[in-house]
Amino acid sequence: MHKKLFQKLQTLGIYFALIILIILFTLMNSSFFSASNFINILRQVSTMGIMAVGAMFVMLTGGVDLSVGTQISIVGISTAYFMVNYGMNPVPAVLLGFAIGIVIGIANGIIVTKTKIPPMIATLGMMQIVKGLSYTICQGLPIFGFPEKFAFIGQGSIGIIPFPIILFILCVLVGSFVLNKTVFGRSLYAIGSNEEASRLSGIQVKRQKLIAYIVCSAFTGIAALITLSRINAGQPISGIGSEMDVLTAIILGGVSFTGGEGKVSGAVAGVLILGVLSNGMVMAGLGEYMQVILKGAVLLFALSLDGLKQRHA
Repeated sequence: MHKKLFQKLQTLGIYFALIILIILFTLMNSSFFSASNFINILRQVSTMGIMAVGAMFVMLTGGVDLSVGTQISIVGISTAYFMVNYGMNPVPAVLLGFAIGIVIGIANGIIVTKTKIPPMIATLGMMQIVKGLSYTICQGLPIFGFPEKFAFIGQGSIGIIPFPIILFILCVLVGSFVLNKTVFGRSLYAIGSNEEASRLSGIQVKRQKLIAYIVCSAFTGIAALITLSRINAGQPISGIGSEMDVLTAIILGGVSFTGGEGKVSGAVAGVLILGVLSNGMVMAGLGEYMQVILKGAVLLFALSLDGLKQRHA
């Protein structure tokens, strides 16, 4: 009872905090509250939001994937390399780059389920491997010179809505449907709540965890392609460090670090809060270093809330 009440208060608190931030930044700069700026915020958070939806699948099982940031890098670098160095058409180049991301997800899932290395340590190691591979492929130099039509993924629009926002909304809808309406989705909640009980009830825990890591990499691959198209260059530093923003947004949104709890809508709210914070602080003239400090404080705050929730449980 206390746990459910605390969870409801946390969910309401997220939306309340979002509204307060919007009001605060509007008072600081009247240009903040405009349709064009809100569209800009959504465009800015679209990649982080897509990554957050995918990462939720892993976190619901009680795991975590710290390699998502470097996956952005290697999927982008690989796709760019295929298009520029091999002269590939964007479609097969994108598919090959996406496949590399999926392979990393499979590797993460196998390592976590077969070796029983803690997910944080396993994916931290994978993060370093993937980072090294990215720099090896491009020799530390950016890769550019893509076909013009490739720019549509990250820079194009359908009507007045930027295409990355449309992809973000589609990913949210798909993720929400899978987690709430399918047997697979419900099994992830069960595993995170009590892995042993899930195993005894007939759920194939290892297989479901493996699929969760693959799904996480699939969503990250979509975000990587948006990033590559938006900056119009494959860079080894792309996505580096973004795993912490994703983790902050998810936990802030009410997804438990220990698994078994959370909704996609909450994770989206967490993403929007970070997006509003970043955008509002820039418009208020606050420096980049202050943004880093505030994001760290938000992560600690979110973890504290999660800890309190576990204590009430």
